[in-house]
Amino acid sequence: MSQEKLARDIVNKIGGKENITRAWHCVTRLRFHVKDESKVDVDGIRKLTGAMGAQFQNGQFQVIIGNKVMEVFKEVESIVGSNNKSDVDESSASKKKLLSRFFDMISGVFSPVIPAIAGAGMMKGILALLQVLGWISVESDAYQVLTIISDAAFYFLPFLLAISAAKRFKVSEYLAVALAGALLYPTITAGVASGESGLKFLGMSVPFIGYSATVIPIIIAVWILSYVYKLINRIVPSTVRVVLTPTLVFLIMIPFTLIVAGPIGFVVGDYVGIAVAWIYEHGGVFAGILIGGLMPVFVVTGMHYGFAPIILQNMGKYGYDNAILPLNIVNSLAQAGAAFAVSFRTKNKKLKSLAVSTGVSALLGVTEPAVFGVNLKLKRPLYATMIAGAISGGMVVYFGVKCFGFILQGLEAFPVYIDPASPMNLVYTIISMIVAFIIAFVMTLILGFEDVPADEEESTKENKTTSLSHEGEEIGSPLTGKVLPLQDVPDKTFSGEILGESIAIEPSANILVSPFDGTVAMIYPTKHAIGLRSENGLEVLIHIGLETVNLEGRFFDVKVEQGQRVQKGQDLISFDREAIISEGYNMVTLVIMTNSDQFSTVEKLDLDYQVIKTEEQIFNVQK
Repeated sequence: MSQEKLARDIVNKIGGKENITRAWHCVTRLRFHVKDESKVDVDGIRKLTGAMGAQFQNGQFQVIIGNKVMEVFKEVESIVGSNNKSDVDESSASKKKLLSRFFDMISGVFSPVIPAIAGAGMMKGILALLQVLGWISVESDAYQVLTIISDAAFYFLPFLLAISAAKRFKVSEYLAVALAGALLYPTITAGVASGESGLKFLGMSVPFIGYSATVIPIIIAVWILSYVYKLINRIVPSTVRVVLTPTLVFLIMIPFTLIVAGPIGFVVGDYVGIAVAWIYEHGGVFAGILIGGLMPVFVVTGMHYGFAPIILQNMGKYGYDNAILPLNIVNSLAQAGAAFAVSFRTKNKKLKSLAVSTGVSALLGVTEPAVFGVNLKLKRPLYATMIAGAISGGMVVYFGVKCFGFILQGLEAFPVYIDPASPMNLVYTIISMIVAFIIAFVMTLILGFEDVPADEEESTKENKTTSLSHEGEEIGSPLTGKVLPLQDVPDKTFSGEILGESIAIEPSANILVSPFDGTVAMIYPTKHAIGLRSENGLEVLIHIGLETVNLEGRFFDVKVEQGQRVQKGQDLISFDREAIISEGYNMVTLVIMTNSDQFSTVEKLDLDYQVIKTEEQIFNVQK
């Protein structure tokens, strides 16, 4: 499939460019903000050749592409055109959970600067290799020039982050770069070098702090700049705005950055590094086991972007990272090992080909294709990677492995693990990588997985769903949203299935529909729940949200009456999801089979963490 056709199919299945408010990409994923999640054909996108997977995560819709993501994004961008605005109104984003917004911000700020710091990081590794081989002297001019090449991106990192953060926070990049320039102004850097305490401005202290290679100070400064600029621009008359607005912004923001934002950000960054060091100092090998074992989960949830400030902080302060990157490289090998084990064992030709290609990608440090395309879909291979990541993660911490460059953590990263002062650093890295690969490979074979029986890229469970549809009554989903494991429902009555076989759905749209043809048996006075009876006598209770009875009907609008006959897919209740959440209520909705004991079979499909649409099958019932 050509990249143009793939991009066009993705955009069409998202609901067209009109449904896209923002599009961008990271190393392996296309990322979108959409207006209406219910218009997104998640399953359809997953079936496209060239798409490794698709999911809603952290308020974004993500399509996992792999190594060709930049090529596909260029085509997406040409299709989306003016709809791909970095300055779109993201008021809806403010309604997302704080943690989701944080990871969204981290991803948006750090993804664009990765090529620069990756290139500089690789150069550091090459320079270390040249030293170890004795091909270059630290006193030579060539060494000095190569040092400039490898250090420039890190030294001037505040400039790179200023541009990226300005785009993310929707403010002028040039004003943001000026703030970074203030942090690295020669007076400041010279003061740091000479050991002077600082300057005075209007009776306030301007401390001399080394901001080179720092992360948090400039991000805080640009974030505040975005608000100050909008406020001043609103006040200043349009006739003098071009000159007066930036003048006032500089008069306010540069002193504020040097006196408040910069020092606070520096201290915060310093304590982040201290906190991580404390965890490793007191947790030791256990810290490596815990974080290494959870690294695949961090990748699945997108939480791994939250580690970027820690890595860069360590790089700037110590010249290396021994907390996160060594765990990443063994995770890459673990993902590759599991994928290759799948290719070794499966009899499905397409799955075998997919596992080999994604395994190679993981060997090179790009793990998302293997995670989403193979290991997560089959589940047990992902468990194998977690076991391998825990064991090899403990090893790299035990050995004290250090990484000297922020690049993709795969086989090509060997140079950045060369330490001229400790040649064993690379040896320990290689040993840990081999262990990660072998354990993941062997554990995948031991744990096994349910092979895909047909030559198609459908998961086993999707095939199972199709075959079940002819064996009994299909119960469709009454909502569009993500299916959650019952153990994640913070209500013991529901999570324990005391009322009957249940499924939990976190809705992404504001309408509840009938899951089958039948009759409305009961409508609760508070409108938050409804009872239905199918034509075969199955009784179903649908409870919208947790504790929403306390709302006494507010934000709910019932579309049917008790005793009314309804058809599958017919609207039953509309509700204001955002308003209910703003009131502090959990929107997890339970679909409960209340008389399942009267049926020979009530089979719940395994859909945990999958995004489903209304009417898609969730239960198979037989009399």
